[in-house]
Amino acid sequence: MKKVILFVAAAVMTLSAMAGKKVVIAVGDFESAAAAEENVEKVRENVIAGLSAVEHLQMIDSKDGLGADYLITGNVLSYDMSRYKNEQGEIWYKTTMSYSITATNIKDGTTISKTFKYDGTDGLFNVKYGLSQDPNTSKAKVLCYIGGDMKIFAFENFALAGQIVEADYKLDKKGKLTECYITLGSDDGVAVKTKFHAYLGKIIAGRQTTSEADVTIEVVEVVAGDLARCKVSGKEADKVAAAIQAYANDPQNALPVIVKMIPPKDKMGWDC
Repeated sequence: MKKVILFVAAAVMTLSAMAGKKVVIAVGDFESAAAAEENVEKVRENVIAGLSAVEHLQMIDSKDGLGADYLITGNVLSYDMSRYKNEQGEIWYKTTMSYSITATNIKDGTTISKTFKYDGTDGLFNVKYGLSQDPNTSKAKVLCYIGGDMKIFAFENFALAGQIVEADYKLDKKGKLTECYITLGSDDGVAVKTKFHAYLGKIIAGRQTTSEADVTIEVVEVVAGDLARCKVSGKEADKVAAAIQAYANDPQNALPVIVKMIPPKDKMGWDC
């Protein structure tokens, strides 16, 4: 099903302006009334490590957010390790935890917040907690989930976006787009086989909107720090071609085709 997203004009322009630019993230202080300081710092360290593994983010050391696009702060809401004996007489340790993070946009002050629970209460198929016969392993296991969740959070909220270059693209005999260049490259963490969705822009009731096209754009060659050659496939490759041509012919009244990175499935999730 096609997704339609409504933006004010400034939002679309911002998306275009960010082409070729990594999202700069700083991680500030974490606090807690429910956990020891050393455990709070471990949560913060694992948040930083998880975000640092996302190649299209640029992490900087700035606790006040100076020089960053977003400042992330956190709060450890709960932290507990229990000890119990099972029916076989074995001693086990179970560490549970919950924490929240808030990403503040440095430019406009808007925020994105999310809470993560590693206490077995997040649903039958999403049970996360640290269970081990060794207390240190129990603690390490619950912290391990943070890395995977930070990758998911980054792709949901700081997706890498650029646009299709309105030159040197290729069409087949039916007018469908088969090859194009995008304004993203090695400087953005883009590599061969990186995939993108395409979003077509148009004006509705005086507002700029974008709709997701049924195509997949896959990088076949990273040409430069801000340029990559891609192959294009999908049912609506002709609509994408028409949108590129319209923008090339009349950039004052047409909108560029925006591309947004698809999360790599092999790098998402938890390995704990």
